[in-house]
Amino acid sequence: MLLGVALHAALSFVPFPSPVRDVERSDLLVLLIVVVHGFRMPLFFLLSGYFTMLVFSRRGLARLLEQRFTRIFLPLVIATVTIVPLDQVIEAYAMRTNRPQPALSDMLSGDEATVRRRLATPGAAERKDAIWGLTPLAWATMRGDPEIVAAVLDAGGTPDERDHGGNTPLHHAAYFGRDAAARLLIEQGANPAAVNGVGRMPAAMLSLPAELVSELAPLTAMNPVAVDEVLAGRERLRPLLPTGPNPEGTLGGPLDRATLAWSQILSADWLRLHVGSWELHLVQTTVFHHLWFLWFLCWLVAAFAILAVTGLLPTGRGRWWLVAASCVPQLVMGMSMTAGYGPDTSFGILPRPHLLAFYACFFFFGVATFAAEGLDTRLGRHWKLLLPAAIVLFGIGIAMMNDRLLASVLQPAFAWTMSLGLIGLFSRFCSRPSPLVSWLADASYWMYLVHVPLVMVAQMVVRSWTMPADLKFLVVMAMVTPPLLVSYRYGVRHTAIGRLLNGPRGVSAGRAASPL
Repeated sequence: MLLGVALHAALSFVPFPSPVRDVERSDLLVLLIVVVHGFRMPLFFLLSGYFTMLVFSRRGLARLLEQRFTRIFLPLVIATVTIVPLDQVIEAYAMRTNRPQPALSDMLSGDEATVRRRLATPGAAERKDAIWGLTPLAWATMRGDPEIVAAVLDAGGTPDERDHGGNTPLHHAAYFGRDAAARLLIEQGANPAAVNGVGRMPAAMLSLPAELVSELAPLTAMNPVAVDEVLAGRERLRPLLPTGPNPEGTLGGPLDRATLAWSQILSADWLRLHVGSWELHLVQTTVFHHLWFLWFLCWLVAAFAILAVTGLLPTGRGRWWLVAASCVPQLVMGMSMTAGYGPDTSFGILPRPHLLAFYACFFFFGVATFAAEGLDTRLGRHWKLLLPAAIVLFGIGIAMMNDRLLASVLQPAFAWTMSLGLIGLFSRFCSRPSPLVSWLADASYWMYLVHVPLVMVAQMVVRSWTMPADLKFLVVMAMVTPPLLVSYRYGVRHTAIGRLLNGPRGVSAGRAASPL
């Protein structure tokens, strides 16, 4: 939970879509986010499964479901109608008040004369912005105004230039459905069959979820773009973009084609609900924000209950096959323009099935471990070997992100070795009862539920400071952590909220009850 607070506090300092955009950037925080994202949720679900089986074995299924309903489902529902709307209000304000670099602001202004003046400086058309590492042509193409695109090309922009993921401006145009800009690029010699770092042609971008494009645009300082607008532009683009040897438009091999086909299934129109002008995509539309994992846990507990009723719960025998099984859903991870590291995310009402299956492997491994070993488990006992192996696997996995087959093995391998290694490490050095650690463990659930609004406010306070990003990150953490701890101590711990989240707590209670 606490790593999640740190992860979100770091987002404004890295080239990742975030409501608050800082003027400084940190490669160290990029590394922090990628590492934490690679193992945090797998570890969470592994522990969740272990303690789910513990409660079931001691108290039975009815008591387990009652507890999970009280401590997981109810807090999720309450937070979704209170904290999440507050998140959205602050996000909207943060995005509205973001001040991009002057050059980028000019590119997104729509003022052709201003853009031409900006690009009159020698080399300006090739100069990348400090945050995203994109050229003026990439930004002009994503915005979609053909006059601005023409101004950049006249100033020396290269139609087939590449970004860090190997994407050309045509890739960006196809992703955002900017058909007018794409036509101009093709007229100026852009190659419609160019492939990016994972072998995808611009035509492949047409298969990616349009809802993600709509949410991405304001997070990157652009004006909002409607889902229907993206889809309509893509349809007009489709006849202009060759698909090559397969209808998905990728040279990345059968696994990447399967990923794009799976993405199309999850973006299907029949999963959209329309009520007047209001639209909700059951899979793609963000509903739960940072609380999505609690919704996943509800699904997994429901699956656990079905297996318990039918007598099919894992006994622990042969549980290690779940390690290998986790590589299968990893095969179709990465529904983006380029390769990524770690699991996908899923914020909608219906979980992405492959992601739910991925986390189910960890959850039921935890279930099977308690079934086989109980509280005397020696899980992670080889932590001295597992943690160094995790570091090596992470390095190789980063280098091999573009190879989908290898990534499907290396990335889950990092998640498993890191999770098991950390369990072993903490079992070795933190096995003695500690009132302070128990109190912090209790507080962490509350802190995670409510931290996002505070984090965004703190990020907005420091975003224009002239200070290294790493120091500003520490300032954000220092601004957020004390209020969260104090609010738990005096406003939550011995109240109805505290009993809802962690169960009853005596004034001198020293033993933690896991919210997992």
